[in-house]
Amino acid sequence: MKEKILIILAVVAYLTLVFVGWDDSISTSPDGRTILTFWHTYNDPEEVILREVIKKWEVLNPKYTVRPVRIPFDGHKPKLRTALTVGQGPDMARVDWSFVCELARKNAVVDLGTQGFESIRAQYLPAALGACNVGGKYYGLPDQSNCVAMFYNRQMFRDAGLLPPVAEEGSAGVPAGEYEAVVPKTWEEFIEVGKKLTDESKGQYAFAMMNTLWWNLVFFNTYGARIISEDGTKCIIDSEAAIKAIEMMASLFATHKIEAGAWRPGAISPEQGFVNGKYAMILMGPWNLAKFKNTKLDFGVGLIPGGTAGTSTNVGGTDVVIFKGSKHIEASYSFLTFFTNAENQVRWCTELNQLPINLGAYDLVKFEDKHLMTFMEQMKHAGPNPVVKDFGLLEDLVNPEVEAVLSGQKNAKDALGSAAKKIQERLLDS
Repeated sequence: MKEKILIILAVVAYLTLVFVGWDDSISTSPDGRTILTFWHTYNDPEEVILREVIKKWEVLNPKYTVRPVRIPFDGHKPKLRTALTVGQGPDMARVDWSFVCELARKNAVVDLGTQGFESIRAQYLPAALGACNVGGKYYGLPDQSNCVAMFYNRQMFRDAGLLPPVAEEGSAGVPAGEYEAVVPKTWEEFIEVGKKLTDESKGQYAFAMMNTLWWNLVFFNTYGARIISEDGTKCIIDSEAAIKAIEMMASLFATHKIEAGAWRPGAISPEQGFVNGKYAMILMGPWNLAKFKNTKLDFGVGLIPGGTAGTSTNVGGTDVVIFKGSKHIEASYSFLTFFTNAENQVRWCTELNQLPINLGAYDLVKFEDKHLMTFMEQMKHAGPNPVVKDFGLLEDLVNPEVEAVLSGQKNAKDALGSAAKKIQERLLDS
């Protein structure tokens, strides 16, 4: 009973905060400018640059001022749902990429086509922008994006005779860039190299992977397989291309025995095993570059091996949206497109070591960290994520079926057929 009372009090307190903090009567600043509210989840360094961009935009648009309000990323979805329900939402917000579809389906966010977005759509990275495409219309802009690439342990490659015994790239006889080229270009080559890196008696494996749909999109994408049809109405996870992708993925563990089984409950995670020198290669994103460097691990980053569709990766990140309840849609659109233009992206990405989402910034951003340059190249080959109203449910329906294949309980055709039926019934037709 006490727990229920505390929950009720917490909800009441939050709603009170919403009403007090977002009173519609407070619509202008002390100097008479119209206030645009922007809820975001940026960290301290990101917010510093955000505020600088806001000042630049306000110089060009003196009638307005943008009020940035930070909310925790964990929990931003229920906070926004609550605020929108009581009619106290912001003009704009930064949201997880998977949240855009839900907001669009609930008719809560603006179709940017009404603001002339088609004229600048080509400026944005297609894979990142794809999460904003719901039913052929764009309901948001990417503001930040990432992907995964293939991390590899250089020392383990040397020990296997796959790298020359020199420590520094650029040393005599070792051209710059050669280290990144050691990652196999195809999954077939990956398997052959993997056999040289695997020693089961020492608990050492060439590769370790996770099993959740977002991570497994890498395998689907390298075979050109899609989870949901382009129009969003049909699940196609049981296509021939998808079956081949999962069969190859499962063979790394069951047939070729170069994968550690890190996806199993209780196993050493890919990240930990990589740091400990047990796994020679893992899929990982740029968010762990600093962490791995701090461990003094000698590692490199290369492009993901290609399947029938060549190298590819998944895409993560966030998007910015404008809510239909805003009284200042045109001004909000002006700010968000300014915030994500090439010039501001160069500053944002260079200072924060983040990947550009505006294609105009790609030739202008030069990172000192060569690994980030590899990620920029990998992002050019990213595949679009499946756009559904509940990505969490999608993962819950797919993950057990893929695990059944990995563990040998089902073949890929039956497992993906079962997943397709569940997804169609519980997610697409409901």
